[in-house]
Amino acid sequence: MSRFNDFHSAYVLHTRKYRDTSLLVELFSKEDGRYSLVARGARGNKSKFNLQLFSPLMVSSFGKGELKTASVIESNGLGYHLSGKNLFIGLYVNELLFRVLGKFDPFENLFDRYDELLGMLQLDSFDTSALRLFEISLLADLGYGISFDIESSTGDAIVPDKFYCYVVEDGFRHLVSGNDNSKAIEGRHLLAISQGMIDLDGDRILRNIVRKSIDQLLGGKALNSRKLFA
Repeated sequence: MSRFNDFHSAYVLHTRKYRDTSLLVELFSKEDGRYSLVARGARGNKSKFNLQLFSPLMVSSFGKGELKTASVIESNGLGYHLSGKNLFIGLYVNELLFRVLGKFDPFENLFDRYDELLGMLQLDSFDTSALRLFEISLLADLGYGISFDIESSTGDAIVPDKFYCYVVEDGFRHLVSGNDNSKAIEGRHLLAISQGMIDLDGDRILRNIVRKSIDQLLGGKALNSRKLFA
């Protein structure tokens, strides 16, 4: 764990009221992963803290326990401006990181991928395949990686014209009568995904696969941000 009185890079994932004038801030930092801190007086008119979502920050805090106290939270460059559906996606990603990342467990590469994803979410032409790839990489970082080119029970390579079903925490299993199974996925789609080529069919397939894996990781607890897409 780094020294918390030093500055380090971070993003705000979530804030909520704490006591009379303060906020409890959930941060995702590059050096120290996710952790919580108290921003004293942050709800006042003269707050000295920048707590804008999707804004790169430099943070300094102090305290010996798990709950730190903010001394400085200031901008570290231009923030990302998300709107419409892309804003909902950003809120979903923030909640997902808050829910699945353990405290003080750094993922520096994930931090960089998050920053890159926010940049793409600024674009009206944002391709949801970028979100799927981020979700897959997050699962892999947490030890729940998915192999899209290997049949799980035999270790054989996925065959383009055969059908498979996805089993959480196991992988893809071959189906003998795939055409008659609503969960069947054609091997050619899995192989395309494994190579980073995600078309509309691949995006739909990945959305279902990732959702099953994330729901398992969350222990069945719903993500509030998913309601925004209803």
